[in-house]
Amino acid sequence: MEKTQQTSRPSIVPQNQAQPKRISAMTALIQTAFAGKIKALEIGVWYGIGSTNIWLNNLQAGSELTLVDAWRPYASQADVSGVDFRPSHWDYAKMDSLSTEAFLSAFLNVKKFENECGDRDIDVSLIRGNSGKLLSRFKDESFDFIYIDADHKYDSVKRDIVNAKRLINKEYGIICGDDLEKLPTPGLVELARQYKDRDFIKGDYGYHPGVCLAVAEEFEQVSMIDGFWWVVCKNGSYSHDALDLGAAQL
Repeated sequence: MEKTQQTSRPSIVPQNQAQPKRISAMTALIQTAFAGKIKALEIGVWYGIGSTNIWLNNLQAGSELTLVDAWRPYASQADVSGVDFRPSHWDYAKMDSLSTEAFLSAFLNVKKFENECGDRDIDVSLIRGNSGKLLSRFKDESFDFIYIDADHKYDSVKRDIVNAKRLINKEYGIICGDDLEKLPTPGLVELARQYKDRDFIKGDYGYHPGVCLAVAEEFEQVSMIDGFWWVVCKNGSYSHDALDLGAAQL
């Protein structure tokens, strides 16, 4: 009997990691939350053509945007070897190999924006380095808007959120992030504690355990739409203000 050769689907490493179903919520948030110029921070930039473009296209004239990314391999050995846990057809080793290409893309995208939209006077800073070390150099309450989408393993997410809480404008500011596919429950949080070194758990769970656990530990409540989450800081207190975006809430 002639055997039928099966071909595997190619691994997918998207350059634009702003998932289409989340773009509208991200755009609505930045448009609704701020009417004037702000200081914004993005932690995790990658190719600079996903969430970065959303902020660039919607920040008010005179705003500042600081982009921070390590642009270095980030996958743990457990991620690379654990095929039963990674998203379908996701290749961590391939993604790590693209870090230099991603850095160059982000730089060129910023230059393109400056060349085409210089009249909007958006001041963009591009910083390469580990966020855990770099963010300690900024003064308290340096930013009005902070978006977190870097290394999704627990220790990194936890550190980025802790830094964000120090850096956010306590009078009024927004901390938000990506890849909170499921609002934390006691069961999901307990499971996440077992997989702190994993980027993603697939199967019946289908979520980023580090994001889930870190968010649950640092905030009593968050708002979330399709994995994009946020909290509003007002007078030093955090709330899950949905800002009329129709969000699901924790």
